[in-house]
Amino acid sequence: MAAASLRDFATSRGWVAIPASDRHLHRTPLPRLGGVGIFTAFLFTSVFALLLSRYSSHVSFGFSRRTLLTILAAGFLVFLLGVYDDICDAGPYLKFSVQAVAATMLYAGNLRIINLPVLFGNHQFSWLVGLPLTVLWVLAITNAFNLIDGLDGLAAGSALFSTIVVFVVALLSHSSFVSLLTLSLAGAILGFLRFNFNPVTIFLGDCGSLFIGFMLSALALLGAQKSPTIIAVAIPVVSFGLPILETTLSVFRRLMSGRPVFTADREHIHHKLLQLGFSHRQVVITLYAVSALFALLICFCCGRPAVAWA
Repeated sequence: MAAASLRDFATSRGWVAIPASDRHLHRTPLPRLGGVGIFTAFLFTSVFALLLSRYSSHVSFGFSRRTLLTILAAGFLVFLLGVYDDICDAGPYLKFSVQAVAATMLYAGNLRIINLPVLFGNHQFSWLVGLPLTVLWVLAITNAFNLIDGLDGLAAGSALFSTIVVFVVALLSHSSFVSLLTLSLAGAILGFLRFNFNPVTIFLGDCGSLFIGFMLSALALLGAQKSPTIIAVAIPVVSFGLPILETTLSVFRRLMSGRPVFTADREHIHHKLLQLGFSHRQVVITLYAVSALFALLICFCCGRPAVAWA
């Protein structure tokens, strides 16, 4: 579905974000559910590539049908959660519960954290340890991208930088499967970004930010099967640098002030930059530059892995 058609449909149904508090920076109701377009484009491209790889003897992307179905099924669950949240406003505990189920689906599909060599050497974790760590990783990255979705184009643009890093690392690791999936996700995000950049005409919505964050966490797990040394350092620190930084500061700030962790506020990095006098576009471009800087740090990522995955 084209973003313009999706925008008009969401508006006609009343699925819009109304500026109801001082945290909201838009002044008129704007349609949500922009993530529907990203999900649809990614799903179509992935399934088309799978069918092409299966029925053409001249094309091979190294597909594992089981792995792809695992990622798509878990991603679809998170996407549905986001749609429900955009329309009915889901609570944090429901969100975390559904995301944990999706993360468990990844673990069952053999996309998992298997050890922490810096702390425990080559000791392989049992599922009692590996499963909670995998769930924690997925929850952290999924909600990190949701947390920075506070300015027009910020979450989508930051995710685009992260996706490009995952794509480059996959190429260096000779993982055509991961390369194709990240390229599909990057294309879907880029196509949507022209409607989401300031002045925005449709919001990404939780269905978009949660789906993108979840897919990146899953692709990081998948890509690590080919290159654990690079991925272990580059993905958590370099690729997801901005959302991880924002999430860490937000949690720490709320704990120090005695407020509930899930309480929304106007103390995010982008709010602070706006208060300093930056325009909306200047803030977004500045944070794009931060994301690009984190991406460039991949050039220095080498040596012993901090985390090993499987």
